[in-house]
Amino acid sequence: MDREKYLNLGKCLQIMPQTFGKPGNRTFLLEIYCEDHFIKLWLEKQQLALISQEIKKYEPFTSLTTQNLNIEESESKFEYKLVDFAVEFQSNSNLIDFYIVAVDLDDKNIAATFSYENKFAQNLAKDSLIMVSKGRPICNLCFTPVNEDGHFCIKLNGHIENVKIG
Repeated sequence: MDREKYLNLGKCLQIMPQTFGKPGNRTFLLEIYCEDHFIKLWLEKQQLALISQEIKKYEPFTSLTTQNLNIEESESKFEYKLVDFAVEFQSNSNLIDFYIVAVDLDDKNIAATFSYENKFAQNLAKDSLIMVSKGRPICNLCFTPVNEDGHFCIKLNGHIENVKIG
């Protein structure tokens, strides 16, 4: 990964997952509090689930702890929509480095990185996966949400016509 291309936001103090709306119309948000920056990162359900699953890979390297910080407003506030991400575990420091590519409200791209303590990242992943699981179930074949009235799976297309799951 070419770290020089990323804006370094430093060490993250807290990341809080949130969701708004009813299943099928929910939006997801990560509020990221870094040392000098506050970022609202909007993302899709599948993106939040993938980030959480990547973080959970490093669970054996830490013990779960709670984090209750009283975060003051940071000087820089940004709002983005996630395009792509990567996480990388730093075993020597027990930190997880996050790399994000996102767009702002004016469709301008940003590439940023920040680090977060693994023990707190594990809580983030756990809380995020609980949040994601409360929505519509995910199809095991095409990994898209299944609506209450069923689902036409694109992975079955060409093999079985008009198979409705659910």
